Amino acid sequence: MGAPGRPRRAVLLYDAGCRLCRFAARTVVALDRRRELAFLPLRDPEAAPLLAPLPEEERYASWYLALPDGSLAGRGSGAVELLRTLHATRALARPLALVPERALDALYRAVAGRRRLLGRLVPDVPAPRRFP
Repeated sequence: MGAPGRPRRAVLLYDAGCRLCRFAARTVVALDRRRELAFLPLRDPEAAPLLAPLPEEERYASWYLALPDGSLAGRGSGAVELLRTLHATRALARPLALVPERALDALYRAVAGRRRLLGRLVPDVPAPRRFP
């Protein structure tokens, strides 16, 4: 960790109880060949300080990317920040950043609202954990 509650590198925080979320996190692990990200399930005890800036009722409402500056990105608009963080996907972040935030968040809500159904369509993979 850097400063208290701040990671040295970005940390992907996700719902390890969700099959679709585990699959998505494993996909990001596969893209992260330079090991630029850390990965933690949202309910991991080491995730608590990273989620502390959020009100209690929001902490488990989405995935988040905890950034070294202490900020959190999440939902659909957080995808831009996630893509920027990885060398392998950085070029994809530029065009995605042109999409209005409300449209990205609406797309996230549409997928998140169907994650049980969509989870049946993907392999049931273990939850990744790589921290710090």
